[in-house]
Amino acid sequence: MNQLLELVAALLVLASLRTVAARRLDDYVGGFVLQSLALAVLATLTALATGAPDLYLLAALTLLVKVYLIPRILRRVADELPVERGVRSVMGHSTSIVVALALVLVAFLTAPRIGTASDAMSEPRIAVSVGMVLIGLLLLSTRRHAVAQLVGLLTVENGMFAGALAAAPGMPFIVEFGVLLDVLIAVAVIGLLVTLIQRELASIDTTELRRLRG
Repeated sequence: MNQLLELVAALLVLASLRTVAARRLDDYVGGFVLQSLALAVLATLTALATGAPDLYLLAALTLLVKVYLIPRILRRVADELPVERGVRSVMGHSTSIVVALALVLVAFLTAPRIGTASDAMSEPRIAVSVGMVLIGLLLLSTRRHAVAQLVGLLTVENGMFAGALAAAPGMPFIVEFGVLLDVLIAVAVIGLLVTLIQRELASIDTTELRRLRG
């Protein structure tokens, strides 16, 4: 079981790095889908290890909300945008990947110090959680496309979700369900705003949106 958990944790890191290496919106969405699939598997394995039946339902909801509904919303938003779907960044993609790898290394070096779980096997998963949060923040701070930044925000949330599974798998189900519902609503609202802004300004480059300041 521990080996399976480590494998899924590695897949989470690779899926997060894929979003950093992405150049088109479809690649960003694809990376998020892979993250969410791995999270659903992680929740299922955690349920098997802890005997918490609510985690099975949480895994199913993760598949519904994060693997199906949210990517569908993001792709619909992408279809409303111009044919050119390149994403601008303040640093080159190669540099972004190197920085992301460095952040993951920092996460693995520091996670054992900040981890609160008693199980030593949770430390790698907490490190993955911290790494995903840092990668999400990297996307938020370096990408200049609203949808790409939204994927960065979702990556941060996925990282926190993975950390909760590692450190507190017994978290009340109503809290976990509420978080998933909030994320779905937020993505739907932001997706609508992005579409409306693009129609009004013919751009969703966040540097261009600064002129909206009053």
